[in-house]
Amino acid sequence: MSGISIGVIVALLLYGIVIGYMSKRGADKTQGKSSEFFVAGRSVGPVMLLGTLCLSIWSALSFYGWPAAAYRTGVGYFSGATGTFFMGIMAPCLMYPMWLLGKKYNYMTPISMITHRYKSRFLSLLFSGICIVFMVPYIATQIIGVADGVDITTSGNLSFWLIVIILVVYIFGHVVGGGSNSVVATDTFAGFVGVGIVIISTLFMANAILGGGDGLVQTTQSMLAENPDYLAHSGTYGSWFSNLGLSLSAGAGLIVWPHIMVRAYMGRGPEVFKLQAVAQPLLVCMLFSMFLFQGVWLGRAAYPDLEGAVTDGIVPMMALQYAPAILSVLLVVGVFAFGLSTADSQVVVVSSVIQQDIFEDTAEQTNKKRLYTWLIVLMIAVVLVVAFRPSLLVDYAYSFSSPGFFQMAPAIFGAMFWKRATKEGAIVGTVAGLIAVLVSLFVYNPIPSMNPVLWGALFNVPLFIIVSLCTKPDEKAAEEIPGFLSEFFRERNNTTFKVLLVLTLIVICQDIFTCYMPNPILFGWIPFQWMNHWFVAIECSILGYLFCRNRFGPLPGDKKKAVGKSAQ
Repeated sequence: MSGISIGVIVALLLYGIVIGYMSKRGADKTQGKSSEFFVAGRSVGPVMLLGTLCLSIWSALSFYGWPAAAYRTGVGYFSGATGTFFMGIMAPCLMYPMWLLGKKYNYMTPISMITHRYKSRFLSLLFSGICIVFMVPYIATQIIGVADGVDITTSGNLSFWLIVIILVVYIFGHVVGGGSNSVVATDTFAGFVGVGIVIISTLFMANAILGGGDGLVQTTQSMLAENPDYLAHSGTYGSWFSNLGLSLSAGAGLIVWPHIMVRAYMGRGPEVFKLQAVAQPLLVCMLFSMFLFQGVWLGRAAYPDLEGAVTDGIVPMMALQYAPAILSVLLVVGVFAFGLSTADSQVVVVSSVIQQDIFEDTAEQTNKKRLYTWLIVLMIAVVLVVAFRPSLLVDYAYSFSSPGFFQMAPAIFGAMFWKRATKEGAIVGTVAGLIAVLVSLFVYNPIPSMNPVLWGALFNVPLFIIVSLCTKPDEKAAEEIPGFLSEFFRERNNTTFKVLLVLTLIVICQDIFTCYMPNPILFGWIPFQWMNHWFVAIECSILGYLFCRNRFGPLPGDKKKAVGKSAQ
């Protein structure tokens, strides 16, 4: 057995000890309480909430799958990251209102608000089904990404299925006792570990493959001579709607991803959303720029002619060939940490949906027997999906799971902000959107470059609005949710807020119309269209800060104490 294989075994064992310790601490804090298990007692601080949210987004798909997708498609694929920049705006404008509602009505699952607002058992079960059906394969892709990477890095000494078993045990063992308390702590730890490894590995591999600045410029010139479109938004990403579709699917829609949405309920106060708004766009931009650089520049320079599913392994292949052995081991730890942190968050959410939304068990003490039974069932379902080994990991996730989750968005946002929203409109819109997604993905897509998420939205949103206008809403629930938010933000929905919304729309247009901008190569290697996305990240961070100043104010029942500053 090689030194790398031994190093990987030792590293995974040490990491297992660390998360075992964190799981024990989480279990001690949770003590079987549902509010602790599912939403970490609503006591998570700014840094830890930023960590757990980022690590719920940054996954094994990001660590290995994202550079591979960039390798296949070029710079235009960066629009898959830009949607997450808008978390700077969504944190104060969407997550903060969700936090207010969760605090007021004790929401603990992504379906809680739907059940409260629409009072439809069918709709609650429909949304529960969406959470489970689209979540299980996404958990499976995390495991596949990690196992493939370890298999390649160790040259097959640690087999795919051995790593699958280890990771499944780690994931489910990690959440059994501590739930969200364990997950939040591990995510924060994994964030520091993973980001550091990405930066270090990129620098090492760049030096080995390109040999410094001159090599980077020469590689860029070679790519321009052979295929200049590769360094621009072109082909699949050469239209505004293709950029919008990928951005919406991979980024902007994640606010309603079940494991992301429940994090809005975990914060201990409004201040947690300020750090989210300011820091997350910049962190995501930095990290995914590294992933793009790995795929487009390093990957093409090292392996210019790879095709198909083999491209999913370019990062471990480069690490094995061009980096010191210790770095290959660290990369394995990084992808393991990212995959574990995303998958365990999703497992906790699926558990909460099964217990609280399907079985309607809202007792303060968690029903451990039922919880453990369904964790076992979920584990078996995930392993069965892993057995099918879908190729092109990020394509699978962004074309299937993400568009499916996004079909919950109209009903969720309608529940929050529109008094006329009805259960009939939510049911018809959601079902129509799901059908459109599945048909365009598996049967026929009349515009191949149009992401299935847009087909779903084109059917979902109009039908939701039309049917809601033709049916009668639950007036009591309408006053309790959108009525409450309307009154709470009444003084803040001022001219400043409207100006910020207009600026947000301008930034969205700047982002999705990147493909029509000039694309000079700056500093000998940076395409301007890519740099424009960096500007978008900075703008989203600034807008996020301004939105926080506008949105935050005294909490209900605490009129004397201002939490944040409200723009006048």
